[in-house]
Amino acid sequence: MKFLLDRDAGQAAVRQIGSYLRRYGSGHHWVEKYRGDVFINVVEKRDEEILRNEFSDLVKPVDSDGE
Repeated sequence: MKFLLDRDAGQAAVRQIGSYLRRYGSGHHWVEKYRGDVFINVVEKRDEEILRNEFSDLVKPVDSDGE
């Protein structure tokens, strides 16, 4: 699942989310940057739930077929 990070969130938010996923999730995630947008990708259901529940103010799900 791919999540778009809010443009105003900054690098600190990326580090915070990554640390949280490593501590409480599977730790298997990656970050992509594309044309000024930052995407956080997760594979595990637990990580998806963490992003949806704990970081819903910073990320929004992106359709897997396109952006």
